[in-house]
Amino acid sequence: MPRFLHQLSGILFYVIGATFFLSYVLMRNDILLPWSAWWLQAARLPFMLVAMMFGGFSVYLSLAAGRSHSRFLATMIAAPLVVFLLFLIVVNFQ
Repeated sequence: MPRFLHQLSGILFYVIGATFFLSYVLMRNDILLPWSAWWLQAARLPFMLVAMMFGGFSVYLSLAAGRSHSRFLATMIAAPLVVFLLFLIVVNFQ
């Protein structure tokens, strides 16, 4: 299951990241200006969430390579990521 979630979060990370790049290029060239600016603001939190998931699963899979799944390891990786994500959410809404 972690491998599937890692692949899924990787695909979402690259797709949302590509839309951010495209939206930025469109905004800088004054094409679809209100919509591209809106997308850059509206999709920040989903992009941060997917980035944290992709990074967390990458670290987990690299540390648990060849071993059975460890809840302790998953908790030790997820706890700081959740705290950092909550910090980014608070900063985002300031």
